[in-house]
Parts: sequence; structure tokens; C-alpha cells
Amino acid sequence: MLFVGIDIAKLTFDVAVLIDGQHHNRQFTNTLSGFSQLIKWVSSLNQCAYFCLEATGIYGLQLAKHLYKNNQKVVVANPIQTSAFAKMEMARNKTDKADAISISRYCQHLFNQGGIEKSLFTPKPAAFERIQFLVTRLDQLNKLKNQENNRLDVSLDKAASRSVKSMLTFIDKQIAMIKKEIVTIVKQDKLLTAQVGLLNSINGIADKTAWALLAYIGDISLFNNAKQITSYAGLNPSIAQSGTSINRSSLSKMGCARLRKSLYMPALVAVRFNPLMQAFYEKLLAKGKPKKVALVAVMRKLLVIAYGVLKSGKPFDVNYQN
Repeated sequence: MLFVGIDIAKLTFDVAVLIDGQHHNRQFTNTLSGFSQLIKWVSSLNQCAYFCLEATGIYGLQLAKHLYKNNQKVVVANPIQTSAFAKMEMARNKTDKADAISISRYCQHLFNQGGIEKSLFTPKPAAFERIQFLVTRLDQLNKLKNQENNRLDVSLDKAASRSVKSMLTFIDKQIAMIKKEIVTIVKQDKLLTAQVGLLNSINGIADKTAWALLAYIGDISLFNNAKQITSYAGLNPSIAQSGTSINRSSLSKMGCARLRKSLYMPALVAVRFNPLMQAFYEKLLAKGKPKKVALVAVMRKLLVIAYGVLKSGKPFDVNYQN
């Protein structure tokens, strides 16, 4: 049995093949040619192989899809889990080669625990991938719009102001076009329509937030429980304590910043219009929690509920606790 750990970078990827306790390392270009060379090398070893790489975005997605298309068994692992595994093994080095070795050992760990088959990668439909790209583009355009608005506020020259206003008009048209395209894609795909509907059942989550959650959460099956998804978003607490020193707790922020950002405005809406979130928020304030801390807790709870409806396939029921 071979366990192939892959550490992805923009231009190359490092590979570690674990065979009978020994590692064999190579590096390939992150291109279709490199993908083919990888498969050819591993196939020459004449053993059943499991490939494993981290879910780190577009650079690894193409390789995972290529491996799947060529009938290879591939796991796209949650980076939080592989990182935790490396810490558990007290990995001392942080290089591409060392990361590939650690991922190969994580792959072997999954196999030994009997959970590798249920973790095997299956590509999402093309519609889901398009949503991911378009939501990211929408986020970029909104960021550009904010930057141009800031420039307009401080502009003292009429020609410069006209240029900024022209750019804002163009950006608004692009935003409208992207939103229209996303709506069309969702309407044409039954799964996306169902998932957006499930998320819309949560008071405070409208279409834009639903799109963002689906884009940034990715494959919901990668998360075994709500705790993992809050860690992925960086909405879990980070606690500092030593001996008799005063405990300090803060937001970890060691996760997807765009996912966290997409939950901020929905949390503001939820504390006004979602009875469950409103009661939760007011309870925290009554305990003396600052408004910002209470709002972050609402963001976390919204994410947990979103995870719950997507995992169960059932709409949110505000009275479910009763």
C-alpha cells in the first residue's frame, strides 16, 4: 500500500510517497504535464495508492480533479486536521518537503483508522465551482468599490473625481452582472437551489450570504462536526493561561477571513429579526459581555446553524430547541 502526500504551491507541488515506513520524494510542476508525470511515477511502483492533499484552493483543485478523472483514490483533507496531526507528531520542520511527508503520514493514519474510503474526493458539479469563482470575484469588486469611494471622499480635483465616478459606475455594472450570473446558475442547479433555500430559512441570511457560505465552506462533508467548521472560520476562542496568571481569551482568527467577513452583516440583521439570535445576544449582554464579543458569538452561532441545515437537509426551525 502506498500513501502519497502532496504539498501544493502555485508553480510546483512536492510529493512524498510512503512505502513500508520509507519516504520517497519528488517535485513536479503544477501543470497537466506534472500531473501526468506524478501518476506515471506512482503507477510504476506497482502498488495500490492513496493520494492526499490539502483543500487549499484552486492550485490543488485541478490536481485533485485530474487524479479523480484518472481513477486514482484521492483525499482532499481539511488543512486544520492535517495541521493538528503534524503537531501531534511533533513535526519540527516547516518546508514543502516536510509538509508532503506529514500529509502522507496523515493519509496512512486515515487508512489505519478505517476512515479513508468515506473521505475520498468526488468533484463538485461545475455549477458549484462557478459559484465559488463568481462569489470570490464579487468580493473583489466590492472591495474595489470601497476603495474608489474612499478616493472620491478625499479627491480635490474635478477631473480626478470624474474618473473615480466613472470607475464606480463601471464597478456597479460588473457587480450587477456577476449577481445576475450567480442567480442564473443557482436556478439551473437543483442542489444549489436547495442549499440556498436551506440557508435562506435562517433569519438574517439572504441570497448574498448564502452564496458566500456555499463558496467559502466548500464541501460540507469535509467537516465532521460544528466545532471543526467554526475552527475553519476562525470563530473559535483562543485561550491563554499559565499557572496563576489571568486567563485571556480572544478570537483565534486562524481560518478563512472571507467566511468570517461574510457573517458580520447577517449577525447584525439576526440580532434584530431572528428571535433565537436576539435572545442569545441579549443574554450575553446581560452577563456583561461587550457588544462586539456578543456579536462574534452570534456570528459563530449562525455558522453552526448553517452547518446544521446543510448537513441535515432540513430548513431552520426557530422553535427547534423547544
